[in-house]
Amino acid sequence: MEEGLLRKKLKNWLIGLGIDPVDLKIYIESMTHRSFAKEINILSRGNEQLEFLGDSVLSFIVTSYLYKNFSYYAEGKLAKIRALIVSRKILATLARKIKIDRQVLLSENEEISDGRSKESILANTFEAFIGAVYTDKGINFALQWFLDKFDDFIEEKITNPKISDYKTYLQEIIQADYSKLVKYVLEKCEGPDHERTFYSTAKIDSKIIGQGSGKSKKESEQEAAKKALHSMYNISV
Repeated sequence: MEEGLLRKKLKNWLIGLGIDPVDLKIYIESMTHRSFAKEINILSRGNEQLEFLGDSVLSFIVTSYLYKNFSYYAEGKLAKIRALIVSRKILATLARKIKIDRQVLLSENEEISDGRSKESILANTFEAFIGAVYTDKGINFALQWFLDKFDDFIEEKITNPKISDYKTYLQEIIQADYSKLVKYVLEKCEGPDHERTFYSTAKIDSKIIGQGSGKSKKESEQEAAKKALHSMYNISV
């Protein structure tokens, strides 16, 4: 896309989001995936530095919000809620809500491989975008803008979490708490081929944190993760 049209399109998008940009270049950088930067021979890593900054800004914003609105929760629970909100899945959802998937600049190969739908690209670009908002408008604006846009969504996730992938949810919390990987072990399977039951355990190091069964290995692992969430964090799901 011609640079003039790109700048006009991006500025119109920002204005529609309630952001009157001072430095439009910083927002262009936030939308520049490293594959696009490499393709057009820019001597940079695209939006990766802004992504690094935005990660910290988001953590501050979410932590401030939780402190002000859910201070009656224990510190450990607040940390787990924060880990959920800044998880890749949630950030990708927020990116789609403001149509970052239509703005991100990708290489031809990423376009062909459906890069605009990849959770990792959307989540990382959202972080870079928040980094750009902070750099351009300051922390008070970034905080207020984020909460104005996503307050209801975040509160719903906190008060009524709908978890479809227990393994991912558990891993994000364990990563935040212990910086460790949850491993799953298939302990046994029983029954005839057409009606087998699989039994799996979820472990941190050698410690069993959950056990589950199901009609497939995947189902038994999800059940083990679900049990671990309940036993370790009293999360009923």
